[in-house]
Amino acid sequence: MAGPLADPGRPRSTPDALDASRFPGYDAVMSMVIAIFGIGVLIALHELGHLWVARAMGMKVVRYSVGFFWPLVKWTSKRSGITWQIGAVPLGGFVQIKGLNPYEDGAFEDADSYQVKAAWRRALVILAGPVTNFLVAFLIFFGLFLVGSPEPLNEAQIGTVLPDRPAAAAGLRDGDRVLAFAGEDIATWDELVSRLHASPEQPIALLIERDGERFEVRLTPELRDGVGLIGIEQPTHRADGVGPGTAAWASLVKCGLITGGSLSALASLVTGSAGNVQTVGPVGIVKMARTAIEVGLDRFLDLLGMLSLMLFLFNLLPLPALDGGRGLMILWEGLSRRRVAPKVDALVNTIGFFLLIGLILAISFKEIVFG
Repeated sequence: MAGPLADPGRPRSTPDALDASRFPGYDAVMSMVIAIFGIGVLIALHELGHLWVARAMGMKVVRYSVGFFWPLVKWTSKRSGITWQIGAVPLGGFVQIKGLNPYEDGAFEDADSYQVKAAWRRALVILAGPVTNFLVAFLIFFGLFLVGSPEPLNEAQIGTVLPDRPAAAAGLRDGDRVLAFAGEDIATWDELVSRLHASPEQPIALLIERDGERFEVRLTPELRDGVGLIGIEQPTHRADGVGPGTAAWASLVKCGLITGGSLSALASLVTGSAGNVQTVGPVGIVKMARTAIEVGLDRFLDLLGMLSLMLFLFNLLPLPALDGGRGLMILWEGLSRRRVAPKVDALVNTIGFFLLIGLILAISFKEIVFG
């Protein structure tokens, strides 16, 4: 958020940050490209999970796409017969498995069709995408724990100032320490965030310490999703690397904590007690990733791990068009010993798909127009 605030050099809290001095030509456009590419990789791996397991279960894969609708680039493998493509709308991706659409010719007759396979085989194919995202997150965190990665500090200090937000406009910088909020001493990050959240659109005064000097900064938190925000991120410190066993356990615990926190946030949204929970769409995610890559490679990788877990959870939601919705249909089949009519299944998922795309576009419009 920063006019006078932002140091053009590398943020003090991240000594290994990527900056223009180390990568000539590296700028905001390049960071955006890297961010979009990183998110695209997560989606691509999700769809590859479906593809690999579908082929292992004896199903024919017709098409693999990153992005939807009109293919910008496509290539058909002579060996596998799979058409690989990049779609014009980069909001996700899909794998076209023979017979998944029950209206296809041979969907209920051909031995390599999805529809004729046993329920447990179809379930494994559906679960493969989300499970792949969970494994990707685990491996990212595992690697970061091995080499040492940033861990959050519960200190009243600014880790990163986000551009074009109140903190940046007020001249705050990465590494500034907050000593007091409206005349009251502040010691922890949790205290600072709690006070900011409770003060939307209210002018406040922060006592700041920078390079041994103290001064007061006045600013007004924005009202976003019901709470006050000024556009700062939590400070971190670089933890020492650990052995493989400890790294594996720490990665598993981190996945569990993030998953649990996300489920809690989802429950808050469903019950209407969201509080400071914010919904983020594709535009917001790309902005977060861009900020992370500008701070440092390790921060970017850590964010990709969290986003991979979000894809894991999101796709398991029992909603039409998502893996969780298809899995619910298969679970019903197993419990009731009766199969949902495939054409009903297809209709429900088609309607759900377009509703989901509409929701994503609506959130993206909100993020573009209102920031």
